[in-house]
Amino acid sequence: MFQYAFGRSMSILHGRELKFDLGFYNKQNSKWAQRTYALGNFNTQVQLATKQELKPFQKYLGQNLLSKFLRRISAFFPYSAKSYILENPGQNFAFNARLFKTKLKPKAYFDGFWQTEKYFLDIEDIIRKDFTFKHEPDEANRKMLEQITSANSAAIHIRHGDNATKIAAHHGVLPLEYYYDSIDQLAKLIDNPFFYIFSDDINWAEDNLKLNYPAVFVSHNGEEKHIEDLRLMSACKHHIIGNSTFSWWGAWLGQKPGQKVFAPSRYHMNVNITMNDYYPSHWNIVNV
Repeated sequence: MFQYAFGRSMSILHGRELKFDLGFYNKQNSKWAQRTYALGNFNTQVQLATKQELKPFQKYLGQNLLSKFLRRISAFFPYSAKSYILENPGQNFAFNARLFKTKLKPKAYFDGFWQTEKYFLDIEDIIRKDFTFKHEPDEANRKMLEQITSANSAAIHIRHGDNATKIAAHHGVLPLEYYYDSIDQLAKLIDNPFFYIFSDDINWAEDNLKLNYPAVFVSHNGEEKHIEDLRLMSACKHHIIGNSTFSWWGAWLGQKPGQKVFAPSRYHMNVNITMNDYYPSHWNIVNV
């Protein structure tokens, strides 16, 4: 979603046609959690690049020594002189203003995560419209949406499944204290909170997160219908997010008058990765 929003912004700013490369989904590393393409669930403006259009960039995209070498040396050339633009390592959450000021080559390939709203704040209304849901919810989710909108609802998102593995140790699992601290702070600001808990490991969440408030652990969608969890999260009035872009978007799309959002000060185990541009300025950051 960040990549789409970034690409949409760049295409409008530079007056270029926007196309996407979905090759990642065909060559995912089996050691990591497997992701599925889901932008088709929204009213997004997605065109896919053809093999012929992608051919000039393939030399940068492999995992062989040549591709790694080409990616590394590409960092030393100005943006105006190169067609392959790689996000600076460790700068996934950092805004690069130069991309707004530089004249690009006729065809440019952007490779990165681009995880900050600063890239698309100028077209915020377009992005919010693009990320409206294309299909109506099923009966179970329609009923829960009615419950959510009638309560002083607060979404809690716990990313545990893939973050709990040794392979994903660079992310790590947020301590429960973060959630309890955020819940206590939110409960002081709003009346009669009703919590809806979402997780990629809902059984773990239910076994470990104990609340003294009315709460529902949302378990009926599962991985197959994760987009419905995003719809439900975005319908909530308030948000306590995890170290996950999934819940970041649930909170961002769920912006409403009086909304309170609590977010962890760390996304990765590595404390040296800058987070300065990741969160909107009005969100509440909780030290972890």
